[in-house]
Parts: sequence; C-alpha cells; structure tokens
Amino acid sequence: MNEVFDLMEKSKIIPVTTIADEECAAPLARALFEGGIKIIEITYRTAAASKAISAVSANCPEILAGAGTVTEISQAKEAIACGAKFIVSPGTNMEIVDYCKERGIAVIPGVATPTEIARAVLEGCEVLKFFPAELFGGPDFLDAMHGPFPQTKFIPTGGISAQNAPLYLKKQNVLAVGGSWLVKKEFIDARNWSAITSEAKKASAIARA
Repeated sequence: MNEVFDLMEKSKIIPVTTIADEECAAPLARALFEGGIKIIEITYRTAAASKAISAVSANCPEILAGAGTVTEISQAKEAIACGAKFIVSPGTNMEIVDYCKERGIAVIPGVATPTEIARAVLEGCEVLKFFPAELFGGPDFLDAMHGPFPQTKFIPTGGISAQNAPLYLKKQNVLAVGGSWLVKKEFIDARNWSAITSEAKKASAIARA
C-alpha cells in the first residue's frame, strides 16, 4: 500500500481516464509511459472499465493501474480481481474502504468538507481525494485544512488542468493531482497515442518543476 502512495508522490500527476473500448487500454497506457507517466486511473464510468484494467495489468506491468469512480463494493471487488492496485472513490464509502484495507489495497476515498475529512481520518485513511477540487475552494481550501489535519495528504481532482496543477502541487498537503487533460476523449477516440504521449511529457515536466 505504501509503495503505491510513494509512486503517486513521485509521479505527482495521475491521469484519470474513461475508456469505452478496452482495446484502447494497453496502447493508451504505453503512450503515457513513453511520456514519462507510470500510473493510470481507469474510471468506472463505462462498461469496459474492468476489461480495460485487466488489459493494462496483463500487458503493461510497468504501469501502475488503478480504478476510479468506484461507488459500489461490487466494483471494488471486480477491479481488484482484474488487477487494480488502488481504488479511488468520489466519496467515502466505508464498506469499500474496509474491503480494500483488509486486502492491503491502497484506497483513496473522496472528501469535500472538514467533516468528511475527519470521518475518513478516524477510519485510518491518510490519503484522500479532494473532489471536486475547483468547485470546493481549490488551493485555498487545502491551506485551511493543513492546520487541523497536518498529517493528511490530498489528491485534488476535478477541474485540474496543466495551468492550475502547479498551484496545487506547491501545497505541503498535496500528494499528487488527478487530471483528465492528458487523456482527452478525442485523443482516445482517434487513437491519437502520440498526442497523449506529448501531453504526458508536458505533465512530467510540470511534476519535475
């Protein structure tokens, strides 16, 4: 579990992708890897999510594959069975949190208020998804939460772009940011893997800055 969080912290940017055709999964992951990104979050927003995770896990062992937008325990179970190494939720579902912790799987529940943060921290969650980040105060919110929750790390997601990612990454309590700008739908639909590699290279440069 700690190894997953360490890789996220080193990567600093986690591509959040929605894949409708599982045949795109492995080429997409390889395109990210060529651009210097070694992690991918595949969201459960399509019926192809599980097969996409399986494809990346089986064909791209150099890429850390995880599942995002996991809202039901059945999705968490299926994602882990397909090879997901981390589970990300838009909210805090303790059934999902407990299931993952029991199996040593990194789990990142979503929060948007101090009350939700306090609840997640009480359950032993040290890394939380701040979502939707831009709508709920952005970097200023993170500054405000650093005092009462000094040990908690956040992964802001929702409205993150190449332009504002550096603002988030400067915060002491930000582990990494999640963003879909690297893996735009039009790139995937067109199988434009070179465009994704180009965006990944730019993102890698932001992470190193």
